[in-house]
Amino acid sequence: MAGRDAGVLQRVRGVAYSGYYRVAGLNYHYRGVARPNRTPVANFRCYEPLNRHGDDPMLVAIDRAADTDAIIYDLGANVGIYALALATAGPSRLIIAVEPAPNTVSRLETNIAANGLEDRIEVVACGVGAADREGRFYESTHAELSAFQPESATRWGARVRDVHTVPVRRLETLVADRPAPDVLKIDVEGTGPAVLRGASDVLERHRPMLFIEIHEEGLDTDVAGSCRTLLEEHGYEIDARADFWQCVPPESGRWRG
Repeated sequence: MAGRDAGVLQRVRGVAYSGYYRVAGLNYHYRGVARPNRTPVANFRCYEPLNRHGDDPMLVAIDRAADTDAIIYDLGANVGIYALALATAGPSRLIIAVEPAPNTVSRLETNIAANGLEDRIEVVACGVGAADREGRFYESTHAELSAFQPESATRWGARVRDVHTVPVRRLETLVADRPAPDVLKIDVEGTGPAVLRGASDVLERHRPMLFIEIHEEGLDTDVAGSCRTLLEEHGYEIDARADFWQCVPPESGRWRG
C-alpha cells in the first residue's frame, strides 16, 4: 500500500510540475508579466508565474554570511532567483551566475534585464565539473531537474525533452579570468563531487565559504559521501543542515548564520 501511495504522489507531483512549467514557458516566451518575487533576502521582478524561494533557509544563510561587496559564484543559477536576491540585497556584490541549460540561460538573462542588474550579474553559459570538456546535458520537461545525468532529468515523472552538447569548465578555469569567489553556492543536481574536484586550487588558495544542496534522489552514487570526503581533504568544516550544507575553512573565523 505504501508503495502504491508513493507512486500516486509521484504522478500527482509530476502533473503539477508539468502544468507549472508550461505556464512559465509561455510567460517567458511572450514576456507576459514580470511579477514581484518576494524572498526573505530581497524583492525583485521575475517572469516565474509563482513566488519562488519565498522561504529559503540557504538563501538567508548565504546573505548573512556574504559581505555587501562579496564575490558570489552561483553554480547552477537556474532562472536566477538566488542571483537576483543576493545582488539586490548587496548593491556592491558581484554575482557570477553559471548555468548550462540553453533555454534556462535565456530565462535567466530575461530576469536580470527586467531588474536592470546586467552590470552586477555576469551570466556564464556552461556546466562546472572536474575537467574542461564538452558534455551531454539532458533538458527535462521539469526544468529544474535538467542535468548531466538522464536519471536526474527523469525524476518525478519527468522525461527528457532534448539533449544538448554544452561546455563544461573547471571552477579553476572560470576563476582564472574573473575575481576569486568569497562564496560558492553549488546546486548542480548530483554533480557536486565533480565540481569540487575541479575546484581544488580555488579551495586551497582562496578559501571561499561554500553552500551546497546535496542532490542524490534517484542516483546510484553516494553524492553526500563523496562531497564530504573532498571537503574534508581541503580542511573544511561542514554544518550539514536539513536542506543544505554550509562549509567553511576553520581559519576564516567567518562561521555565521
